Amino acid sequence: MARCTRLALTGIALIALGTVPTLAVAQANLDGTWDVEFSTRDTEVRQAQVRISGTEGTWTSAPQAGKERKDPCVGRPFPLAVVEAGPKRVVLQVSFEKEMRGCKDRTVTGELKDGTTIEGKLENGKPLRMVRKPGGS
Repeated sequence: MARCTRLALTGIALIALGTVPTLAVAQANLDGTWDVEFSTRDTEVRQAQVRISGTEGTWTSAPQAGKERKDPCVGRPFPLAVVEAGPKRVVLQVSFEKEMRGCKDRTVTGELKDGTTIEGKLENGKPLRMVRKPGGS
């Protein structure tokens, strides 16, 4: 009985210290450069380029010919965080707002289809497709 009590106390101590061993979750490797195609609220198809290294990266929206020359949210890299990169679910958070006033943060939720393609949607429900460039950069 004392052994059980000792084990229970050891478990409680580990939890209190935050040192409980965790199960490893398989992570998808998203490193590389990705071409992105997504739809806007007005169903226009837009492009962006995403670069990922580890859990960080950048998102750069491509300007449209003659349209957004003055749009501060286009043509410059914004920080991206890999929130989740599991074998079935990918979540990316793009921080536009804290970098540039007037720009809206984006959340990408999708599925890694074959190691080179992510299909999913933006936070507004519009479709998105990301294709990794050969060679990863």
